[in-house]
Amino acid sequence: MNRTWTVIKFTYLSRFRSKSFRVMSLILIVLLSVLIHLPTIMEKLSSHEATKIGVFPGKQEQVAGKLAAFYNTQQKPDIVIVPLQDAGSAAANEALAKKQIADKAIKGYLVFTDTTVAGFPKTVYKSEGTMEFSLKNKLQTALQLVKTDVVLQGAGIAPEQKANMQAPVSLETVQLLMNNEGAAGKTESQMVMSYALVYVMLFMLYMGVIGFGNMVAMEITAEKSSRVMELLITSVSPLKQMFGKIIGICLLALTQIALSIAVGVANLCVSSSSQLVSQFNLKWENLQVSLIVFFLIFYLLGFFIYATVFAAVGSLVSRTEDVGQAIMPVTMLVVAAFMIAIFGLNNPNAGFVVTMSFVPFFSPLIMFLRIGMSSPALWEIGLSIIIQLVSIGAMAWVAAKIYRTGVLMYGKRPTWRELRKAMRAYKV
Repeated sequence: MNRTWTVIKFTYLSRFRSKSFRVMSLILIVLLSVLIHLPTIMEKLSSHEATKIGVFPGKQEQVAGKLAAFYNTQQKPDIVIVPLQDAGSAAANEALAKKQIADKAIKGYLVFTDTTVAGFPKTVYKSEGTMEFSLKNKLQTALQLVKTDVVLQGAGIAPEQKANMQAPVSLETVQLLMNNEGAAGKTESQMVMSYALVYVMLFMLYMGVIGFGNMVAMEITAEKSSRVMELLITSVSPLKQMFGKIIGICLLALTQIALSIAVGVANLCVSSSSQLVSQFNLKWENLQVSLIVFFLIFYLLGFFIYATVFAAVGSLVSRTEDVGQAIMPVTMLVVAAFMIAIFGLNNPNAGFVVTMSFVPFFSPLIMFLRIGMSSPALWEIGLSIIIQLVSIGAMAWVAAKIYRTGVLMYGKRPTWRELRKAMRAYKV
């Protein structure tokens, strides 16, 4: 046990004190801080001027007037209607509008045609821009309200009744917890907080398993390629080496996660970031501590099940240049699990997602997703954890046998037949 602890301590401290880890941690801190403050930075750098849209009223002066009044009554309108004088013909109007666009006086312009569609003049928006779907939707919504106002005005409805008819309907969403009858459902703000938390933690889990799992394989291969391994196995058994390195790097991963969480919380507590959090309807009181606990549980389960495989593969490679190619199939498993988890964010109760939450190499990400975005039964969570623990035990047993043999095999990467023959020779 003392020797295992020595390996754990050495692996953790050597990696923690390394220049690469410090540089990567600093880059992570800077990137995380920039990403959190990016919306605020973009808002300060971007122009807050409203988009100016020209309008040729033509025969639709009432509609053009109501459209301009719709935006003028708003406190901070994102669109301003600029009336354009009729030049006498369609060609002259277009030439006038193009000159206004070239002079940056307007972004585009509206033309009311003589064609009527459903009792309202067909409207055409012209500009030099492309893919302006957001602006088109805003203008279409405003014109729809103008059309409703014109129709209601013609029907002789009182202003109070018209205001009630045009007022938006209040609709709240609540997520039912189907497997917990005594608990109240999640409110909309709680669902938003769960979504944000699950989204961020899925990335952390994915990047942690990929990055630090690769570190396990690299650590073993580096010692093997430098022939240090031949000296190490004389004092520490291969099994203690393998599990010592896995646990040491796991502690290093948890250190970086704790650092990331601390940096994220510190940045979110800044006034500008806290305002951004409130805009997205995120409230700290809706933060589920249980979700963080489950994240740590499934992070450890996912790390150990993949790290044992990475360690076994790393022991078969003699050069660090070959590690990337050797661990590629394992990496693809993590990528596949992440892709399914991203799909499951919007549909966590899909049959395929539920099934994959019990498959060992996929369940660390997908069962965590289901816990955050739906309400799986306790027996489902327990079964998933038990399956993963059994799988870790089985993978550790297989990986240990491969590791004990692979660390002393040099040259080209052995085939399964060569590995099996070596295992029989070493009586593993």
